[in-house]
Amino acid sequence: MTIARFSPFELLLLKSRHQADTAALLLLAWVLANRGPIGEPERSRLAELTGGFRHGHALAPILEIAATQDLGAIQLAAEVLQKEVQGDQAAPFLHLAIVLAGEDGKPSMANQHVLRFLADLLGVTPGEFAPLYAAVTGKAFAAPDDPSRSGYWQAKEHHRRQREQASQQQDSQHDSRHRSEHERHSGEQGQSRQGRYRQEQHRQREQGAHQGAAPGDRTRRALAVLGLEPGASRGEIRRAYRRLAQTHHPDRFFNDGEAVMASASQRFQRIRRAYDYLMQVS
Repeated sequence: MTIARFSPFELLLLKSRHQADTAALLLLAWVLANRGPIGEPERSRLAELTGGFRHGHALAPILEIAATQDLGAIQLAAEVLQKEVQGDQAAPFLHLAIVLAGEDGKPSMANQHVLRFLADLLGVTPGEFAPLYAAVTGKAFAAPDDPSRSGYWQAKEHHRRQREQASQQQDSQHDSRHRSEHERHSGEQGQSRQGRYRQEQHRQREQGAHQGAAPGDRTRRALAVLGLEPGASRGEIRRAYRRLAQTHHPDRFFNDGEAVMASASQRFQRIRRAYDYLMQVS
């Protein structure tokens, strides 16, 4: 005799005190799974919203099934809920689904389709669902994006370029701030005869070391100052400079005495010159 084997969700339904609540719980967990990873905050929120459900079993196995996007279990849950929830009973369930889908802002593309599916499953027309969604969120329920349209990908590319431009502008502003700080600190150090003397000595030594050096040698020296390998990109050069500038900026050694600050200033100037040179030639 063949022994029937039940899926994890079928076993939950068999043990459930109220199968419609178990089915509704899985579909709500499915909404959560389409919003992103289900962590402890999401688990607690689902437990809070479904505290009145009468299923009588643990929440953990439901979340595990939802996280795997088990379509067989989701289809079975949809069939159970469709048989048990009709008419006015659909609104409370859809209210919970809308809350979970849009609690972090605009619902994901997947959840926009899930919400439409659940409304259609329970016989709620788009004209009836729209005011329900607006009442819960205070916003209109927009049509989900369609990845099959060329306009969808054009908009994606436009947003990507805007983010890149914003990042480049931020980098430029960051460099300007560092340059201003460097100039300000150089002016302050100029008030110290000892610091000015040491800086001039260091500058002369570096100029002597680089005289006659081939451009490739100077590039390798500058990369070595920033701890980079040949072929480093402009982004890698910029990130290395920021990291070293934060570590060796003379302001960090203000309380350590004039000699330590003078030494830090020399290191910082060397880092700055290497960075300026590499950004010119790269």
